[in-house]
Amino acid sequence: MNRNEKIKLAEYIANLVVKKLNDQFDLIITPTEERIDREEEIKQLDEIFMDSLDDPYDLLIAELARLMTLLASYENSEQYEKAAIINNKISKLQKQIEKL
Repeated sequence: MNRNEKIKLAEYIANLVVKKLNDQFDLIITPTEERIDREEEIKQLDEIFMDSLDDPYDLLIAELARLMTLLASYENSEQYEKAAIINNKISKLQKQIEKL
């Protein structure tokens, strides 16, 4: 798996996490079976993704995706102080990634 594929996978997983967080605040009630299937799919993708992390660059990209997901969540819930902290961490992490 090359770097571009890993970045695409990280972005895909981040989008799934953001979607899941957004779904939690939706007023649409989904059937339990559908929610369980989606959670199972996310768990399987997480396992595949974590197995592919074998170098520091991959770990930094995964952490970046996690932090971006947290940032979106905090911004959506209007927790701007927490979002500012996460944004600073993202900036530092992006600098580390650029050095690699």
